[in-house]
Amino acid sequence: MRKMFLFLMMLTVLVSTLGVQTTKARADGLITYEGGEFVVGVGILFTFDASSYRNKDLKNATIYVGSDFYDLNCWVRKEDGEILCSVRGGLTQFAGQTAIIYLAGQIFYVTIPRPGGPNDDSSLSCTDGLVSGADVMVDFGSGPDGPYFVPGNTLAEVQSLAESWFSGATSIDIVSGLYCSAEPT
Repeated sequence: MRKMFLFLMMLTVLVSTLGVQTTKARADGLITYEGGEFVVGVGILFTFDASSYRNKDLKNATIYVGSDFYDLNCWVRKEDGEILCSVRGGLTQFAGQTAIIYLAGQIFYVTIPRPGGPNDDSSLSCTDGLVSGADVMVDFGSGPDGPYFVPGNTLAEVQSLAESWFSGATSIDIVSGLYCSAEPT
């Protein structure tokens, strides 16, 4: 009886092993890092070239920088074959530093982009009722606060006025390029 039971068990294991279907490994799950940039109103935006991914595959994406993990908000743009990941502008304090992105089981080493745009060092002319300036994040020791619009014709003027306005701050970071907005009250 015992031999019969062992024989049936071995036969079951053999049949189940031979009955398993295998599939070819797919290389279409490869993600390639394309670059990162600071986008006013969005924050830092990282772009990846990828196909065959769905939004649910991108859950739990994180970025590691400054000895801490931060959540990434990622989504698939199928028509362009891209994955876009954004993180709020508070990470601009790490601009120029290397960070690690964990996305869909893959790891990417990236550089945190500097804030700003095409008008970083030049003045900007605005229509009536608007003034040029930039957004700044201010830290009074309890973490970044803002962004606050600070007027100025150049980023140097914005930095100087922000230092005057927020004289007790431990750090003041410009987080956008120059743009036109209503003068703060």
